[in-house]
Amino acid sequence: MMQIKSLFYGLLFLPILACSHSLNALTHTNLLPVGTPQIINKKLVKDINDNCWIEDYFSDKAREDYHKRCKLSTFSSTQNTNNIFEELQKNKIVYLYQSKQFNIYLKKTTDTKKCLVEEKQLEGKCAISPYQYIITMFIESSGKIINQLIVYSDEDHGGDMTQVTLDFYIDKQLNIWLLEYLLVEEGASATLWQHYKINTKGKFNLLDEIKCYYENGGNNLVCKNNNFKNK
Repeated sequence: MMQIKSLFYGLLFLPILACSHSLNALTHTNLLPVGTPQIINKKLVKDINDNCWIEDYFSDKAREDYHKRCKLSTFSSTQNTNNIFEELQKNKIVYLYQSKQFNIYLKKTTDTKKCLVEEKQLEGKCAISPYQYIITMFIESSGKIINQLIVYSDEDHGGDMTQVTLDFYIDKQLNIWLLEYLLVEEGASATLWQHYKINTKGKFNLLDEIKCYYENGGNNLVCKNNNFKNK
């Protein structure tokens, strides 16, 4: 999805950590769990697609009814999530987990040079410049990055009232859940749900997945569940 600049390790690495906020200190070996725990249940995908719509966007009653029906309105994060996001917004690396086998950290990796529309260039600039914010999870071993996965993104197109969000939850057993949903004037729809497990070698194993798409560009949302646990 983007090119990640390589990180330099060596003698300079420890002083950088020592001067960072406490969330980055080497004494924090485990900041898990972190994220939005409500997304663990894959039944949420159907619940969102069935209930997160607005009959009349300009009606206060319709919007009030939407917030009662749609579980997206009730999402809450773990206590440490806000603090971690504050550090990421300052372009700091936040270590979530450290062990003898590997370390896990988050870093903001937004590619501000990337155009997100089909008409990519207009006099050397993006024809339209949507807001984009991306957080990537990195797994490192012996000072080298061995795996990476985008776990959070927020893409706001502003003018056309469209926002795409990828949310995440990581538990203490190194399970990762991702939920992508689309927000438009008419409501919301879930487009992707995934469950990963990080194994002892620091590899992301995809265990379960639901992908949804609008059939033939229409209004009929079709979802397919791929379960990889027994494969």
